[in-house]
This record gives sequence, structure tokens and C-alpha cells, in this order.
Amino acid sequence: MVTLRNLAIGLMRQAGWTNIAAAADHYRSRPAYATALLKITC
Repeated sequence: MVTLRNLAIGLMRQAGWTNIAAAADHYRSRPAYATALLKITC
């Protein structure tokens, strides 16, 4: 679980987020943006 959490934090930082809590709230409320970040199409 820690590895997945660190991966998510790394992806958010790579996307330009400095406030990880804000980024997590953003992606949690907009799952389509999270899949776009991962380049997954639905």
C-alpha cells in the first residue's frame, strides 16, 4: 500500500502539484482527470 501511495504522490508532483492534499481532493472528486493523468481511456 505504501508503494501505491508513493506512486500516486510522485505522479501528482510530476503533474505540477505542490500541495498533495489539494491534489488528492481534486483527483478524488474528478476520477476522469485521474485516468487522464495515468493516460487510461475509459
